[in-house]
Amino acid sequence: MTRKLRFGLIGLGEIAYKSTGHVLQQTANAEMIAGMDPVPEMATTFEAAFGIPCSTRLEDVLENPDVDAVVISTPHYLHVPLGIQAARAGKHVIVEKPMATTLEDADALIAACRETGVLCSSKEGSVRYQPATAKARELIAQGAIGEVMATQVVGAANKPPSYWTGGYTGRIQTTWRKSKFESGGGVLIMNYIYDFYRMRYLTGQEVTRVFAEFGTFRTPVEVEDFITVTLRYTNGALGMWMASSCAPGASKMGARGTKATDNRIFGTAGQIVFDNNDLLVYTDNEVAGLPRGEWTTLSFPQQSDDQSYRVYFDKFAEAVFEGREPDIPGEEGRKTLEVLLAAYKSGETHQPVTLGAVDGRQ
Repeated sequence: MTRKLRFGLIGLGEIAYKSTGHVLQQTANAEMIAGMDPVPEMATTFEAAFGIPCSTRLEDVLENPDVDAVVISTPHYLHVPLGIQAARAGKHVIVEKPMATTLEDADALIAACRETGVLCSSKEGSVRYQPATAKARELIAQGAIGEVMATQVVGAANKPPSYWTGGYTGRIQTTWRKSKFESGGGVLIMNYIYDFYRMRYLTGQEVTRVFAEFGTFRTPVEVEDFITVTLRYTNGALGMWMASSCAPGASKMGARGTKATDNRIFGTAGQIVFDNNDLLVYTDNEVAGLPRGEWTTLSFPQQSDDQSYRVYFDKFAEAVFEGREPDIPGEEGRKTLEVLLAAYKSGETHQPVTLGAVDGRQ
């Protein structure tokens, strides 16, 4: 592929500066050529670091005829209005997770992209390009663990007070992470959206019912810092989730400083456990390359999130040039968002929520 998909970046704060900018300098099929941020210092420092023209004017990206697509990395509640403006300007749209804070907004963005003939994608789906995720999906499809019975995700962190106003880098001071309206929620939607997508992708099952309880125990914010969630999937399988951003003794790397999240899938004939970059697999079935009745460790090269992001951008560019849907269209982001919003509604009402009955304006 000789031509590259040319991106404009909308929002030049933490994620753009520490991740997206570097990723788009290394992709084969994509590149960044312009950026904007309403905070002048963000624009000037990003331009100095990455060597692309940056300004404080949205028009400098959306009216630039050389820009094919945009990456929107702003406070969550701005993803959709900015995405709709970009779509109407004829730009393909990638939004950071979550794609929206309500289902109504997600539907509006998907519709705007459909109407204008541009592609839309939400970036949490990039986890599908991690080697361990791809191998786990292959094993499940082969029947290595039989029928899926349950999924489990448990994770704990202890975010410092500075995170809520400056992220982990402190590059820009802002309060949107504290606001339920502006962020959409706390640890579940900010951090565990990737795991919800991963489990949907691996199992091929959709969530049909959710029950959740959450609280804000140690953090002066409007969003949850601890949550438990129980799920029911289309095939009857169960799901159990527990996530915290305020656990004493934990760190960004996890409760014991080694692993932030435990992802596990139980089947009628085995289990798959994500252990950092490794997969731990147990099977009672005859599966090529796996001893029966034993645990096997499948190791993969150490990989950063940026490596799967590079594949994500390259695959999105391929979809644009080939005139087809991306691997992770906006509808996928909406399905994951619906589960998260159902959990929040359940936690607020203390009642189980059946998907399809979630009020988009909750």
